[in-house]
Amino acid sequence: MSLLPRRLLLALSAAASVALVAGCTSGTESGSGSSHDEGGSAAATATSLTTSSAAPVVSPAEAELTPVVGTVTTEPAPVMGSDGNVYLAYELSIVNAAGAPVVIKGVRVRDADTGEVVQERSGAALLSTFKATGAGAATTAPTEATLNGGQHGFIWLSPSFDPTQAVPHALVHELELSYANPPNALIAPSSTETIAPTPVRSKPAPVIAPPLQGDNWFDGNGCCDEVTPHRGAANPVDGQFYFAERFGVDWVQLDAQGRLLVGDPTSLSSYPYYGAPITAVADGEIVAVHDGEVTQTPGSSPAVGSLQVTQYGGNYVVQRFTQGGEIYYAFYAHLEPGSMDALQVGQQVATGGAIGKLGNTGNTDSPHLHFHVMDGPDPLASNGLPYRFSSFQLVGRATGDDALLPLFTGGALTLAPGAASGPRTDDLPLYLDLVDFPAPTG
Repeated sequence: MSLLPRRLLLALSAAASVALVAGCTSGTESGSGSSHDEGGSAAATATSLTTSSAAPVVSPAEAELTPVVGTVTTEPAPVMGSDGNVYLAYELSIVNAAGAPVVIKGVRVRDADTGEVVQERSGAALLSTFKATGAGAATTAPTEATLNGGQHGFIWLSPSFDPTQAVPHALVHELELSYANPPNALIAPSSTETIAPTPVRSKPAPVIAPPLQGDNWFDGNGCCDEVTPHRGAANPVDGQFYFAERFGVDWVQLDAQGRLLVGDPTSLSSYPYYGAPITAVADGEIVAVHDGEVTQTPGSSPAVGSLQVTQYGGNYVVQRFTQGGEIYYAFYAHLEPGSMDALQVGQQVATGGAIGKLGNTGNTDSPHLHFHVMDGPDPLASNGLPYRFSSFQLVGRATGDDALLPLFTGGALTLAPGAASGPRTDDLPLYLDLVDFPAPTG
């Protein structure tokens, strides 16, 4: 699991691809961290989207031909980010049903009740969050979001809402399409179509304790706007796509000078945080313990093909916990060999209890903890769910992706001047955040 967002080692195709596994180079009870209701009205439902026992009769004149069809990959679930905004992070799965290439000129996400546009992307902003699957190797980088005839793709979406806005109860999606050579007279050269209505989850994300303690922990490959390897990981397993890492984070610790390592990048001793204790984020039962994966040499990722899919997470633990009547699964990955020896499947571990030690096993190029929450016990065949940490101190935010490059040669992270900072309660740290985690209580 690599820290840098451009390192996608395993993909469906070499260009314009979707990450196959572990993008590391690979909900539910209300919280008190904000006055904003993350789910809008908890009692509200998208009645216009539900199916009644007496379906309305639609005459042929009312039907609309939509050559691009699509659905959302999962019901969007709200989560409060460390910047004070509520995010809905999900994906739009689309197929060009026509026999000719189509260019997607733009996408708009609308509140299904009011019609208000809550997110709009076109041009470079759309292209950076669009991937076509099965495209094959491309000789040049794509300049437009294009699907060939019969081709499938994803658009990653993340509408956000400030505390003065209500989160919609349901969403619909508009696509602006352009066919240079329409395959028949029924398909217009240009059109706008509405697809993929979806309700929005009304319950907020669960609140959990951080899995780490101490200062200067950096959020690598996290959520939500940028399609990092975790955010963009689409796992085609067991006959369908899963997005287990949608809210996954690679946690690394920087020293007081903002450095990831001091010394030889290929030596584990150069990473002072190696072996840091990993603790349980909630009271819950251990449902999986995987050990026996060897420690990798840091400084570069394992060679492509040297790991089986099931080895990408390295040594890991899965813990089931319950909150607000909902069941969740916490995934702690890349742990040090033998550090989970005290754990057994079926064992109950309390919040703050020992899980293992931070390691460098599996698909990784530097020591880190990969952590996410999912809706099932399988690290691949599950979907990622949002979560919030009960307490942390936001130190600052990196200036951007380029600020990560010096870290791998002993340089320091550059923080954005004037970025938000301060204590956070019941929030999700966002990609590029630098945070301090409190010591466990009790």
